[in-house]
Amino acid sequence: MRGLRGLGTWVALVLWAVSVVPGTAWAREPEDVKVERREFPVRLSDGRGYSVVGYLYYQGSLKNRPVQILAHGITYNHGYWDLPDIDGEEYSYARYMARQHYAVLALDLPGAGESERLDGDTLDLAESASALHQVAQQLHATAEKNTFETLIYVGHSNGALISTYAQALYGDAQAVVMTGWLNTSHDVPVSPEVLGALLEQGPYIRIPGEMRGALFYDPANAAPAVIAYDNSVADTVTRGQFRDLLNTLAQPGSIPTWAISVPVMVQLGEKDLVASAAHAQNEAQAYPHSPRVWVDTLGNTGHAFNGHYSRHEGWERIDAWIHSLAR
Repeated sequence: MRGLRGLGTWVALVLWAVSVVPGTAWAREPEDVKVERREFPVRLSDGRGYSVVGYLYYQGSLKNRPVQILAHGITYNHGYWDLPDIDGEEYSYARYMARQHYAVLALDLPGAGESERLDGDTLDLAESASALHQVAQQLHATAEKNTFETLIYVGHSNGALISTYAQALYGDAQAVVMTGWLNTSHDVPVSPEVLGALLEQGPYIRIPGEMRGALFYDPANAAPAVIAYDNSVADTVTRGQFRDLLNTLAQPGSIPTWAISVPVMVQLGEKDLVASAAHAQNEAQAYPHSPRVWVDTLGNTGHAFNGHYSRHEGWERIDAWIHSLAR
């Protein structure tokens, strides 16, 4: 239990672990997943207040439920975690995890989805991390009612960068899960000229569908209908956030990952062009003070993990790893 803070947190995790032992809760007929839209007021460095929208997924009572706080990547919003059924197949990470007896809060990060938009050059990595921290604080404040004592950051791609940075600065979560992100040095196969042209678009950037599809998907391991849907609902990204993402990629070690002192899981895709599993052997070294680091590789998986055929395998591994923290 090293890395999980406080006896109350330990008890909550143990109670949760007991509740999901195979043959007990998992054997019951599944209840409908409840979905609630919630708004979180945050105050950013300009001194103004903004609203961050999140969707909370859960089954039954919220008591004794660790909460996964989900942070999406660029060109996405909370919908990345709640893709619809396509061709009769489930693609919703949020609903899957709710059925495993978590509370799951999928956020629209500031400037995306239904959350308030502000100046796209001002809205950068630091502002996004601050907003995530403030949401986490508000969840902690409701712990007596909802038992949101155990917070787990789960971030994808740029959302993993934001989660990492927020945890390093503020330390709100008791564990961090990252998919499609490396905090060690790696290249991204996009030319400086293309990146420069994107930055010139304006304070809110839209990445072309052909570019997204080529970067985010391994076409041999994802359904064409999923790729088409994903591109049809693509969101914009702020120039400030995109610029900080590129700067982080260009300056390995600029994020103080050494300050993270909780368990860390990193899930990398074998076919991911953005954060390749070829670098997996070096990634654990980025978290020298974490008591437990697992770098996991998913075969036949491109960058948009939730849209590939391997998604359930990845989700099961994340669930099993979080579950193992209670032992």
